Amino acid sequence: IDAEHGARLSSVRFGETELLVQRTTDDSFSWGCYPMAPWAGRTRNGIFEYQGTSVQLPINSAPHAIHGLVHDATWQVVDTSPTSATLRVDLDQRWPFAGWVEHRISVDSTSVNLQLTVHATEHNDEIISMPAQVGWHPWFVRPVQLEAEFKTMYVRDSDGIASAQRVQQQHDLMHSPLDDCFTNTVAGPLLKYDNGLVVRLESDCSHWVVYNEPSHAICVEPQSGPPNGLNSEPLAASPNHPLTRNFRLTALGYP
Repeated sequence: IDAEHGARLSSVRFGETELLVQRTTDDSFSWGCYPMAPWAGRTRNGIFEYQGTSVQLPINSAPHAIHGLVHDATWQVVDTSPTSATLRVDLDQRWPFAGWVEHRISVDSTSVNLQLTVHATEHNDEIISMPAQVGWHPWFVRPVQLEAEFKTMYVRDSDGIASAQRVQQQHDLMHSPLDDCFTNTVAGPLLKYDNGLVVRLESDCSHWVVYNEPSHAICVEPQSGPPNGLNSEPLAASPNHPLTRNFRLTALGYP
């Protein structure tokens, strides 16, 4: 776990097999498995509206704002045990609402368990809600096969962002170029490697983004909503009702 680079998983090994792409540059987007909050994926032009107010986010992948504000932050380690760790970080001045994020990580004999929570904070004794979205962005070393079945895929528009249009058809998740959002999961994702390792991905997130264009990696990202969800399908967090989601990676068998 790399607390200085976004509380991300920097390495996950089942047996001798490393699942995650390792860090080789200072690019915070393209390695490990990092939490995304208080939004996930792209926010179009870095702009969203909430309760009648328009908010401009910092542009970090022109012309859009992507992957939240915590993947490049240094997190505080709150608690550790031989099999778990809890980290937290305050949302900084780039986010116009008061809040903080918690990432809980634990392992057992076959699984890595992740829990991500966005908390809103009372401000001047006022209970104020804020928009929120969470997810994870794992960069998996490219497997031999990715198997999953989804009923619905969002159609990307000319900006490459999920639009309101959706289609119901099967897609080749490994070989057809994808940077797309899926929902209505029928069969959850399975990563299959050439040494017999099979990794099952499970989440109570409603959406999955599959990015398979790099030759060395594949990203299978659980998200609480679609890209640009702060605008299209907003969720909210309040002091009494934080937003929490879970992600579990389980080895079904490995040498």
